[in-house]
Order: sequence, then C-alpha cells, then structure tokens
Amino acid sequence: MSVDAVLPPGPPPGPTVPPIRRFRAGSPSLKVLAIVMLIVAFVLPVFLVSDVIGEREDRYRSVVSEIGNSWGRPQQVTGPILVVPFRVPAERRADGTLPPPLERPLYILPDQYKISASAAPETRRRGLFEAVVYSADLDLSGQFLIGDAAALAGPEATIDWASAYLYVGVADPRSIREGASLRWGGHELPFQPGAPGELGQSLGAGMTLRVPGLTAESAQTPIPFATTLRLNGSERIDFLPLGRSNQVTASSNWPDPSFDGAFLPVRTTIGSQGFTAEWELSYFGRGYPQAWVGGDGSYLSAIASSAFGARFFQPVNAYQQTQRSAKYGMLFIVFTFTLFFLFETVARLRIHVFQYGLVGLSLCLFYLLLLSFAEQVGFAGAYGVGTAAVVVQIVLYCRPVLGTWKRSAVLGALLAILYGTLYALMQLEDLALLLGSIGLFLALSAVMYTTRKIDWYAAVPSPVDPAGPTA
Repeated sequence: MSVDAVLPPGPPPGPTVPPIRRFRAGSPSLKVLAIVMLIVAFVLPVFLVSDVIGEREDRYRSVVSEIGNSWGRPQQVTGPILVVPFRVPAERRADGTLPPPLERPLYILPDQYKISASAAPETRRRGLFEAVVYSADLDLSGQFLIGDAAALAGPEATIDWASAYLYVGVADPRSIREGASLRWGGHELPFQPGAPGELGQSLGAGMTLRVPGLTAESAQTPIPFATTLRLNGSERIDFLPLGRSNQVTASSNWPDPSFDGAFLPVRTTIGSQGFTAEWELSYFGRGYPQAWVGGDGSYLSAIASSAFGARFFQPVNAYQQTQRSAKYGMLFIVFTFTLFFLFETVARLRIHVFQYGLVGLSLCLFYLLLLSFAEQVGFAGAYGVGTAAVVVQIVLYCRPVLGTWKRSAVLGALLAILYGTLYALMQLEDLALLLGSIGLFLALSAVMYTTRKIDWYAAVPSPVDPAGPTA
C-alpha cells in the first residue's frame, strides 16, 4: 500500500502568492531613489554657477580697485602728530668706551581736534562695471598743549626742539589735488611729501613740515593749528580720534552711506539729498595716550585700529544678490521635483527621469540668466526677466508631459510664487530667516496634507495614452 493512500487528502491547492518586491520596475520607491540621485547630481551644476558668479564678482572688485588706483584709493586722514626728537645717553660698552647717544622720537597728539569733511561722490564706469569715487575737502583744526609731555623723555634726555616736525598722514597722497600747507601759530608752513621712520611704516605715506620757533617755554602755551586738504578717494573715507576731545563732521550728497569702524556717529541726518554725520569723542575709548616715547610701534598699531568713518555704500550689488539667490538653487530643484512626483503619483502619470533632468537644468540656467542680465539692467529687472523666461519654458515643456494645460499652468503658478517669495525674502534681510523657515514649514505641511492618503506600496503609475488628454 502506498503512503499516499494512507494520508488524508490535503486542501485543494490555492493561488500562488508571489514574493513582495519593494523595488519592482515603476515602483514609487525606485522612482524616489532615482530622483534623489538626480538631485545629488545637480550639486555640480549649481556649484559651477556659483563659481561663475564668484569669478564675475572678483572681476568687478578688480575693476573697482583699478578705478580707485587711478582716481584715488580709500582715504584715511591721520594727524597732525607732533614729533619731537631727543637724545639719551647710551650705556657704556664693556671695554669702557661710550657709544653715541641714542636718538628717539617723542610723539605728541593734539589736545583739541576738529575735522570738517565734505565729499562729492560720483560713479565711474569701465565696461559693465562701475565704482564710487569722490572729491573731498577736509578742514582740520585744533590746538596742541604740549605742557609736561617732554618729561616722558626722561631726566637725562636732551630735547631737540629745533628739529621738531608735524606729520599728517593720507592713505593715498597721490590724490592730493593741490599743494597743502598748515597754519601753525602765526606761520603758514608748506608740507613736504614723505614720512620718515616708524610713522611712515605704521600709518602709511604722508606729509611732514618743520615746526619753527618751538622751545621749552613756548611748549607751555596752547599752539593752534589749521589746514585744508583737497583730495580724491574712492569707496570710503576714515578718520582717527587723535585729540583729547574730538569733533568730526562729515557731509555728502550721497544718499546711501554706511557708518562703521571703531565709533559710530552720535547724530546723523540721511535723506535723498545726502547725509550729515557727527562724531563727538573723548580720548578714553581709544587705547593710546596723548604722548609717548616711540621705538616699538605698539601705540601706532593701536592708532590704526581706532579708525572710523563713512562708506559710500551701493545698495544694489548684483553679484551679492545673485550669489544669495544661487544658495537657494537646490531648494528650487527639490521643490520642483517634488511637484513633479506629486503630479505623477496623484494624477497617475509617468514622467521619465530624463524629463526631470531637463527641468532641473532649466532651473540652473535661471542663475546664469540672472547674472548676465543683472550686469546690464540691474538685479530687479534681471530677476523678472529670468523668472519669466524659466517659468514659460517649463510650462511649455511640461504641457505634453503633464497632459493638460491646467496642470502645466498650476506648476507654472507655483514656480512663479516660489521665485516671488525668494525675491521678497532677499529684500527683507532682517526677517529673511524667520519668514523663510515659516514658508518651508507651510510648504512641507501642504505636501504632507496632499499625500496623507496615498498608498505608496500600491501607487504604481499607469501608462499615459500616447495621444494624451485634451486640454
């Protein structure tokens, strides 16, 4: 007897259940993986676009520097600083001989210091690029109160009052428009170019003049001074708080100033016709005294770091704004691809990865359009042209892809809203992070709400009729 005759008959055979394949051809999981890989691949074109923007900005800065070198570099006015040489005995050598006396400078700053600066900026163009240059008239006045500063030289010092001189530093002395002189007491003294010793090394090239009639007795009374400088410069103008008390007034017809440096003005008036700024400073916040013995240059470096002034700010910098826009490039690609995938899933369409890629390239091309047009018509006009061109291109291309004009119009409207939101965020610099974060949260919420009922394991798009639905 066979074994089959003994065993009871089993249940009738049922249908064979195939194993679950999560990544079968056409599955949403495989499509998502392909889209993610495509997004990662677009890091390279976005990076290349950013690199092109950086190269153009470097070229712009180079041209601005060339214009400044021809007209006048950013100016910083230093001084006047009174320099009084003195000699002190040197230590005797080991063999008993006495070396020559050591010569050292005594630096004395003005007791009262006033500056009145008036600048007339204009723009100079070279090719596609422009730079801000200016002509400035500066009135420097005040008084020196030397007093007991000579005591800093020491009891054994021999002060050479006859060799005392004044130093006035100008960052770019080539741009001084006419010969400069200074009224010292009752004398009108012409400047000579050049700055000897550590003054020239630390504070830059400048001018000097010999001070006549200075003695230990005359040093005990206030000595007034005044000078007028007429010079050219570019981009910015800076001052230094050299006095025990400082009053600085700067005015210009430039409507967009930027005040920076070690001190901010106490009063400003800014309008469409220009600006006026006033600084009132004491010597307590600057980090160096009114007089000191030179030799190590430590106080001179502190002087250079106490500069303050005004920059002739250009509010529309197409390169910086284009670079900021390009930082959102990957976000635009992710957002657009997400819309495509939602159309594909919800409307049961089939969109090839190659079509995703062409749309992504169009989004990358936007930033090249933006850069090239911004150099011609400014950032705002270029942004409108680039947005219109890319949105129209994508809408026309996606009409046969998405099947109807309605879907293509919805996609175009969403892209236009996205570009408009980005432009608005760039105009609101202080609130850009807050509003951008809220916008991303709302966009993600909308995607989550739209896809909340989709069965992703069963959502396999069906082929589209080659003829396509009618509009």
